[in-house]
Amino acid sequence: MSAASRRGIPAVRGGDTPPQPHKQVQAFLDNSGSSPDPWAADIAAVRADARAKVLAVTGETAPVASVESVDADGVPARLYRPKGGEQEVLVWAHGGGWIHGDLDTAEGVARELANRAGCGVLSIDYRLAPEHPFPAGLDDTWTAVAWARRNFGSVAVGGDSSGGNLAAAVALKARDEGVRLAAQLLVYPVLDSFENTDYKVAFRRRYETFAGQPGFGPNTYRRLQHIWATYVPDPAHRTASYASPLHAESVRGVAPATIITAEHDFLRGEAEDYARRLRVASVPVELIEYAGQIHGFFEMFAVMTDAHHAAGKAGDAVRRAFQSTRTIEP
Repeated sequence: MSAASRRGIPAVRGGDTPPQPHKQVQAFLDNSGSSPDPWAADIAAVRADARAKVLAVTGETAPVASVESVDADGVPARLYRPKGGEQEVLVWAHGGGWIHGDLDTAEGVARELANRAGCGVLSIDYRLAPEHPFPAGLDDTWTAVAWARRNFGSVAVGGDSSGGNLAAAVALKARDEGVRLAAQLLVYPVLDSFENTDYKVAFRRRYETFAGQPGFGPNTYRRLQHIWATYVPDPAHRTASYASPLHAESVRGVAPATIITAEHDFLRGEAEDYARRLRVASVPVELIEYAGQIHGFFEMFAVMTDAHHAAGKAGDAVRRAFQSTRTIEP
């Protein structure tokens, strides 16, 4: 496993030193307005607010050769081609805590990844909770992968946050079903439903007033509790491997992984734990940490220079994975 930091700054993991945000993170948080409480507000209001905030930080989208609306065996999707005629595709699942996000909010990332990776990107509009709890989103992602396998020569899977969860779960399912994937791209993925891990408990305390934001840590903790309860209402099902990939009995044989994390992210600990498990299981894995960054930065092309760098690193990883697949195929 290789590990890298964008600026070579070691992450602060304990002690009394306050966590230090990147200057662009500080500016973003200073200018961010309040949002409805996801555990109290109407779901339509939560989705509308989240959509507006994502679109505000996406910026002008990159040009691609074509964008096609696709029915991937019943799953609404958009297929992005950087040049046209690509025979390889990345199936992309957007973030949003399994409760919000859509094809429009994923537009910027999908276009960037298509151009950077030089492959098609199939961005999917999977079903959301609470109307469609687990395993609906997972089933839709798997269905889209099956469609992609029939229409492309090679398939990779990826996603950010809750979409990263779906991508990791699909990689496990592909291993279980004997389906070959070229790679899995996991951007600050949700991987562990356990609430009281040492990392999460410490985060809640150390990030109490992160970047001058009162309640940052506790509110993040509470939000993750809510989205898990919404996505997987039955606690007994939350440790199933396809819900919490970190709890899979074995990860041996899954697709090679690239995992992107943010230093000041509630989910960083479980991503690092998953990378360690993959390494021990002899799965090729690259772990890339962005010092000073927060959850969600990957799509913030208008306000975070790290978003552009991370998209480049992600695209390069997917491109290399497809090249490797072509090399070893007969």
